[in-house]
Amino acid sequence: MALEQKLNSIGGVGLSLGKDERAIRDNQWVEGVNKGERKAFEEIYRCYYPQLGPFLLRYVNSEKVAEDIIHNVFYKVWENRERLRADGTLKAYLFKAVQNQAFKYLAKNKGENTVELSDKTTQSDTDNNPEIILELKEFKEAYRYALKKLPEKRRNIFLMHREDHLTYREISEVLNISIKTVETQISRSMKFLIDQLSRFR
Repeated sequence: MALEQKLNSIGGVGLSLGKDERAIRDNQWVEGVNKGERKAFEEIYRCYYPQLGPFLLRYVNSEKVAEDIIHNVFYKVWENRERLRADGTLKAYLFKAVQNQAFKYLAKNKGENTVELSDKTTQSDTDNNPEIILELKEFKEAYRYALKKLPEKRRNIFLMHREDHLTYREISEVLNISIKTVETQISRSMKFLIDQLSRFR
């Protein structure tokens, strides 16, 4: 298996909707929430709640704290439903909202939490060969180790794209950086990881 394929195999599951389809769907949900439609709110919650947890755990090393932050953000979304706009994308809006809450939490609780990488990996259901499974296990361990060597900001940008499936534009909105910067950081991350994992070619 080629190195690039191995990297893809642990990059998470791709989104089933294209960017345009997702934008249309999300806009419909936002309009529904603006009108007070509970079902639209529940659809947003069902879709994005599972994605926000792993992202938050890179900031707060506590599942309970992460859940509390997410619930608080969704509570505020519903309480202020008439003002919900998400001018960029709904996904970026929610990621930015929980990130801001995480920063506030960390500012109040300095020293109590450390940022750790998530251990989320994707199990291949196509390779049943024991040798391949062992090689992939070793590769995943080397991959996680190599990730830790990346500068924290670069690593976060890379994981937001690879594991949280945010587009370059969404990452730029969440982190308040240019799309070009996102592009550059992801490219440098890939080059570094390919170099670090060259023995698996």
